[in-house]
Amino acid sequence: MNTTVIPRTTAIHTAAQALISAVAERAARSPRQAAEAAFYPGHPLGSVDAIEAEITRRRGLKPLAAPALPQAA
Repeated sequence: MNTTVIPRTTAIHTAAQALISAVAERAARSPRQAAEAAFYPGHPLGSVDAIEAEITRRRGLKPLAAPALPQAA
């Protein structure tokens, strides 16, 4: 059994560094990548597309336009 006690300030600093790292990793993902990582069956937003739209909205980004389909001749 490990009975080592670390100082409270060290524990807080370590937790803060872990949080900063996780937030930076999440922010580095594209909205689509973040949505795919966040999705699970039964998610309240219902789909990866809906999650992506919410992430885009929260980040203050303009939604990507759907690619134009070729016109029939």
